[in-house]
Amino acid sequence: MAAVDSIHANDRHLFTTAAEAIADNEHVCKIVWNSNGIDIARLVNTHRTNIDKEGTHSKWDVRAADGTVEKYGFKYSYELVGYHKGNNETSESAHAALKGSVIRPQMTSGGKQQPWGFTQNKATKDREPLVRVILTDTISGKIASVGYLKFKITDTANQNEVVLTPNFPFANGYTVDCTETETKLGLSWHQVEEQILAQLEEIGISKDEFHKNFKLDGAVEDVEQQALVNATQYDGITVDSKAVTTPVGVVSQTNWDPADEMTEVLTWVVKNNQAYHIFKAGAKSIAVNVRYSYEVSEGVYQYVYVTFTWTPSPLNFTPNGTIENSAKIDKYWYEKNGAVAGSGYSDIHANVHQVVSDNSNDCTFDSEILNTFTGNVITVTSDATYPAFANDKLTKEVVFANPQDHLTKKGTAYVVNGASGAQYDITVSADGKTLQATNNAVPKAVVVLAGTVMEYQENDFAKDILNNADHNLLGQDQTFTAKLQINAANCDYVDYALGNNVFYAKYLRPVSVDPSDVDELIDATNGASIAGLTLNLIDWRDKYFDKAEDTTGDDGKKYNFYGFYGVTKVAADIENATTTLNGGTLGSTKLSSVTKNVKLYFGEDKSTTNVFTALKVGDNGKFYYYNNGTTLGKFTIRVPLEVTYKWGTIYTEVDLNINKTIQN
Repeated sequence: MAAVDSIHANDRHLFTTAAEAIADNEHVCKIVWNSNGIDIARLVNTHRTNIDKEGTHSKWDVRAADGTVEKYGFKYSYELVGYHKGNNETSESAHAALKGSVIRPQMTSGGKQQPWGFTQNKATKDREPLVRVILTDTISGKIASVGYLKFKITDTANQNEVVLTPNFPFANGYTVDCTETETKLGLSWHQVEEQILAQLEEIGISKDEFHKNFKLDGAVEDVEQQALVNATQYDGITVDSKAVTTPVGVVSQTNWDPADEMTEVLTWVVKNNQAYHIFKAGAKSIAVNVRYSYEVSEGVYQYVYVTFTWTPSPLNFTPNGTIENSAKIDKYWYEKNGAVAGSGYSDIHANVHQVVSDNSNDCTFDSEILNTFTGNVITVTSDATYPAFANDKLTKEVVFANPQDHLTKKGTAYVVNGASGAQYDITVSADGKTLQATNNAVPKAVVVLAGTVMEYQENDFAKDILNNADHNLLGQDQTFTAKLQINAANCDYVDYALGNNVFYAKYLRPVSVDPSDVDELIDATNGASIAGLTLNLIDWRDKYFDKAEDTTGDDGKKYNFYGFYGVTKVAADIENATTTLNGGTLGSTKLSSVTKNVKLYFGEDKSTTNVFTALKVGDNGKFYYYNNGTTLGKFTIRVPLEVTYKWGTIYTEVDLNINKTIQN
């Protein structure tokens, strides 16, 4: 609830009695003798006390002219109050006339007040008409508040004045596109006639006077368009309003000539791009103010502000679409971390090329993403509301998502492990085209996107990461996985929201060990006890290097997997071998900690390097074992192995079973 408190003007209480207003010579409103009129409803407002809010005192309306109080059953009215000043026989208020809420200075005749529009003369200077402002409760008929406002007629205008502020709303729809199309919002001649010229007539400014005296601020003549263009735009509609630094669109004045009666009209033109950025920032409407100015006297102006307010309906500025799963070839896709093709649409699997020769130069690792999409193209199902963003209008791009937040987080970094045990921070280049690994502050590319082709890199970091896990180990922190996303756009300044556009690529290790076998060794044979190593190498297709049925093509040709995958050596790390001797535990009890007298070699008898380089089908190297001069029982030695091939190093191990000393 609220109680009406008082009527104000310029944030000051109006006088509550005529006597107070007449006696005060400080708080007066000045009006020039030949003024077309001042609208009192634009000067006053009502304050009220909110009973249910601890007696807060606040404005009820901004201006009486706004019509706020009428919505609550109240109304304003205005009356000239007659009074005599000094020895003057004529009432001070007779030197003005009221028309509604507009007061106009004018002469008397025979000492009597005359109807609106009578002659104006400088002789009215210094007269002080008094106006009573009344706020009435229209339901009860009771007066809610009264205030008095005194005017003083001057011979020159001494302050700027806003005489009219019409606002023209527009609801023209807006749909963003990627051209500089323009939305034209123009006033018709009858809008100008009814809402500007007729309103000015009400306060004594004729159509001819308006066209003659009031000029559109900032507008310059465009001969070709036969118009005044680029009117200055303002940040408000008061005498103190300033020109905006960034105008929205262009406001121009042209002539409309219905039935040979020339009327000047305004047109506001807004370009698509500028409107988009305003709506994108959260605005539901756009308003601009332009101003007509009339210099009444030197440095003193009357203003007419014209406001254009555009609230589009519909308002469409969020183009969007989705990549339907039906646009993908299902058998190329997997559920998240899945091993079964066609089980979902989260992952794709990238691999080296299939075996086509015995030459490792042909063992390349590049994977075309488009091969997984129907028709080998990415098809977007776009919102039909936005024709400029239909599938055939869109440019699609595949990038690495940033950050790679599906990986394990360590501090602020996302990390992966390498087969060697090293750990790498995974980041994405600024353009989204390179997936990088950093170790000890050194960055190296792991995968590069060349268009839609993923090119796995041949450097030590990339290879170490690739060989971290067997190709069939697809879980978290196992096979290296990258997060990718598809972006779509028609133009770079309009955001396009694309759904179902994120997927994952798993880079399968080309070669694995399943696991290695070795012949049994016997202690104290004649010469060295020799055991052949079988690595059981298998490729990403689960094809074994040493099985004829796996290395023979459908055409009957036999392929050398060792040559194609570039398997160059296997090294045995005998120094770090572990044993069960003396109750030891494989994997933890080093052979060297139990005895240094066991003689074990790999590659060739009494080798100093323990490396074998001539790998081929049926021959992956041999172990050589010598008795140390003491008979013994059966035990086991576990030897770490490193297998080097074109795409890195595989770390594995083999268990050597040493049988008891012969004949003991």
